Amino acid sequence: MLLNESQTLRERLTRMEQAKASVDEASSLSTKANEITIWLVKVQKLAERNKLLGENKVLRSEVLDVKSILQIITQSNQRFSESPQTSTLVGGQRWTRLGNSISELSTTLETLQKQDWIRHFVSNLFAGVPPEQRKQTIVQSMPDNVIALRNYANLYQRFNKYRNSIPANTQEFQEVHSCSEQLSAIKFQENDDVPGSVKAFFNATSSGSGANLDFLTLEVIDWLRANNMLANYVVRAR
Repeated sequence: MLLNESQTLRERLTRMEQAKASVDEASSLSTKANEITIWLVKVQKLAERNKLLGENKVLRSEVLDVKSILQIITQSNQRFSESPQTSTLVGGQRWTRLGNSISELSTTLETLQKQDWIRHFVSNLFAGVPPEQRKQTIVQSMPDNVIALRNYANLYQRFNKYRNSIPANTQEFQEVHSCSEQLSAIKFQENDDVPGSVKAFFNATSSGSGANLDFLTLEVIDWLRANNMLANYVVRAR
């Protein structure tokens, strides 16, 4: 609805620009039409990304500022219909308030979308450690482990680039989910000197569902701390 209202106002500006006899007025209307086009591009991009996040089951935060911006656009639209000239748009600081509001909305939406994606990434996708740390717990001389670790490193690099960057399209969403599933399926032969509870913890954290708190025993915490790996893990509510 916000996009539709903005587009309607822009179309009216364009029509009036074409019909105006006054060169100055036409120039002024053209400037306003260009400004609202820039605003529309920003909002359209964020709206498309919001839809993409929803299609990929990312829970999205509610945005509360849309109604107030829509009200400003509607009022500007109505007044411009009654008196189609630039002074109608800019009077009472309406145009300035509209621009500031859309800019603030864009910033808010972009921040929330990134936060929503990061929360989804750490809560629902592969939770294993980087390959440099994962190899500390496996028998590195075994051929199967060498192959598995090479595959793990390649998949992890492709997967991890999306940790703080929202996938731009359906293909990138498919890539990050595919990498997550493949990483979760990789199995290693662990070192014999790694405690059984630690092996179980690593297996659980590498799964798609993650490790519940039952896996986080004192032995596991001590081992992770001794191997400088404790900081790689955080506890989050499901």
